[in-house]
Amino acid sequence: MKRLPAFLLAALLLLLCACSQSSDTPAPAAAEPGSAQTGSAPVPTPGANTPVYTGSYHRQTITADNWQTYFELKEIPLYTVVQDGVIAQVCQYYCVVLRDEYRPYLKPDGSYHVDFELRFDLYIDTMDIDTNEGVYRHTDDLFYAVEATKTARFDRFALPAEAYGADASLYTGFSNAFFTGYCALHAESEVWSGFYIDLSQVKLVSVSGSLELGG
Repeated sequence: MKRLPAFLLAALLLLLCACSQSSDTPAPAAAEPGSAQTGSAPVPTPGANTPVYTGSYHRQTITADNWQTYFELKEIPLYTVVQDGVIAQVCQYYCVVLRDEYRPYLKPDGSYHVDFELRFDLYIDTMDIDTNEGVYRHTDDLFYAVEATKTARFDRFALPAEAYGADASLYTGFSNAFFTGYCALHAESEVWSGFYIDLSQVKLVSVSGSLELGG
C-alpha cells in the first residue's frame, strides 16, 4: 500500500466530508459510457430488456440471514462531462442492488422498501482513466482513509447495476447508494484519484424491510 502526497490526501478527505450516502442530486449529463475492464458500452434505458411478470406477488421479508440471497453490492460509476465532451469527473456510487435473477419478479409499482446499515473501510486510490473512451480501472495505490457506517434504502426507485456508465439524469430519486464519492484529476500532480471500497469486506450492521416478488 502506497502513500498519496499529503496535499492530495488532505483534499480528498475534505471531499469525503462533503460526500453524501445517497444521490439526491445526481450528476448532470454523461460522457460516452464505458467499462472498467473493456471499451465503451451503450447507454442503458431503465428497465430495458426486463421480462414482464404478470402473475401474483407475495411479500418476502429480508433478514440478516437471507439478504445476500436477494441482494449484492456494486460500484456503479456515472460519468460527468465538460463542454468538449471529455470526462472531468467520475461519480462513484456504491449501491445495494437486487440480484439479476429476481429483477423480472419485482413488483414495478410496489410499496416495498428494505433498509440497510453497512460498515466498511474507505480507501483513497489513484485511477487509470481514459477520458475520451470512458474507461477506467482502480490501481493498487491505496491509502486507508477511515472506517465508515452508512445507510441505504432499496425500493422501486433503486439505481440498478445496468446504470454503470449511464447518463445520471436517467435515474432520479434513488437512495440505495450507501456511499457516493468522486474521482477527479488534480492539476498539480496530474493524478486521477478517488475512493475505493472493497465490497467483499463490507459488513452488514442491520437490515429490515421486505420485497414484493412474483412467483
